[in-house]
Amino acid sequence: MSNATIHSAGTQVLSTPLDGVDSRAPWESVTLAVSGFGDALAHRQILLDWFEFLGGRPAEVVYVDGGSKPATARRLTALLHEGLIDKLELLNPASWENSFHRCYIQEYQAGALATRPYICFVKPDMLPMRRGFDSWLIEDLRVLERQDVFAVTTTHLIDPPARRDHGYNVYDFSSLNFSVMKRESFRAAMRGQIGEFVDGGFRGEFPGHIRCEERYRRALIEWAWQQHCIDHGLVTLARPESADWTIFHINKYGRKLLEYRRHFRARNGIEASFDQPKGLYRPPFSGLQRLGRSIEGAVRSLRRGVTGG
Repeated sequence: MSNATIHSAGTQVLSTPLDGVDSRAPWESVTLAVSGFGDALAHRQILLDWFEFLGGRPAEVVYVDGGSKPATARRLTALLHEGLIDKLELLNPASWENSFHRCYIQEYQAGALATRPYICFVKPDMLPMRRGFDSWLIEDLRVLERQDVFAVTTTHLIDPPARRDHGYNVYDFSSLNFSVMKRESFRAAMRGQIGEFVDGGFRGEFPGHIRCEERYRRALIEWAWQQHCIDHGLVTLARPESADWTIFHINKYGRKLLEYRRHFRARNGIEASFDQPKGLYRPPFSGLQRLGRSIEGAVRSLRRGVTGG
């Protein structure tokens, strides 16, 4: 590839400057786009973790909520007034859009509200941490200049990587749990794959060319990104995980998420989760916790034996 250098981490990036991007503070060209539902108790800490991971507070933070209870709305509004969120979209819990199966509406809207040239999509149950890799963001923004790259994403995807490319794992899938892409790439994929569906307020027929099991249609945005990559011969890239680079999916919220975060930040039992497709981080149990679970399992077995179930 022309105009390229190999950095110490082994990744190949374009060495030419990016128009409008300060290489010393690339986060100032990024919108952090978050969509979620439910308990927001841990959100303040998770946002701060992402600011740290990016290298600084991004130029714009967008949060789109899917119709959570008033307590969540109050917490999110407090984050808005504190200055940790710039754009907050709340949904009436009685709205038709407030549906587990239509969460793609909020996910789309989080990207549609972005105004910066790059979007970093994350979910509020993702834990990032790095030691070093201080130039990762500008390197990845430069990688996005490659004509064959759609996004830089997480390694915890639906399938293992197809191959390695100058230090990155190569896929055709990009996850809303963590993906960095050009705003123009997001818009092109949405317009090309689900434009009519969007224009119809998401009330028309589900796009027929998006082939997935009906129960997984809620992941429409990710399926549309993948189909866009397939149609245009594009790839997604992800840095392999290590003790110094981790972006873990937790699928827990509130106090439980904060508990797992303490273990995660202490690097407890992280190795088993490196680059695992569909992986969820679970910290190792203490001796007391293992004993409690053993007793609980024995009681359940006894009850099944008594009831014949």
